[in-house]
Amino acid sequence: MAGRSLLLGLAIILGLISCKAEKPQAPKKPTPIVIVKPKPPVLGQDQRAELGFPPEIISQLEIAAGAEAEPFFMTVVIPSENLKGEKGIEQDRLVGFSVRAKNADEIISSFRPSLRTKGYLLFRSHKGYGTLPDIVTVIKGNSTYDILKIQGTEASNYQLDTKEIIAWLKEQQKQASFVITGAGTDWLEARFIKPPTNMQAFARIVRSFAPDVIDPEKGTADKLAEKMEKMNGFYLKWD
Repeated sequence: MAGRSLLLGLAIILGLISCKAEKPQAPKKPTPIVIVKPKPPVLGQDQRAELGFPPEIISQLEIAAGAEAEPFFMTVVIPSENLKGEKGIEQDRLVGFSVRAKNADEIISSFRPSLRTKGYLLFRSHKGYGTLPDIVTVIKGNSTYDILKIQGTEASNYQLDTKEIIAWLKEQQKQASFVITGAGTDWLEARFIKPPTNMQAFARIVRSFAPDVIDPEKGTADKLAEKMEKMNGFYLKWD
């Protein structure tokens, strides 16, 4: 009788262990991914002194953008031959300052003319495409084409370097008067001071020089002309 009780108790214990082992366990929650965005560098006092820009210019742009000024560098090649036989060394040179601004168009319209008379060029150096703030930059310069030289704007897929793009722009000044208000390595934007008399014809010239400025399937020269009239300027890009 005692043996039967012992066997019965052992069976109950094994059954309980089996049920516990078969009990489904709740899936573990995945470890959350933490994305740390690096804070943009702030224009330090030493850099402000190195630039030598009037302090009021920097402070006015900071207030208008609601953001602190950041250093803006230009990559230059210093002639030098090292042990590896390399003929030049790339080095970043401080040439201006930037601010991140959601109201970039307003800032460019408000400050560009007055800064130009003082020997400074203000332009959009990076586009956030509505998701992030644009970056507006100030450099020293007397010609808006200096913006393209600083940015190294070119169209490598179309075998166009910075000098050739500037030459084309100067040729178009015969039909319309405009200034460069933005540029990157493969794009630029300009605003008309005096629009062309025939916007449709000018749009065809723009499309011919920078085909990527319109969608090849949906875009047309007429739609491009309408867009240029609306923005009172034009846009070039090369993918």
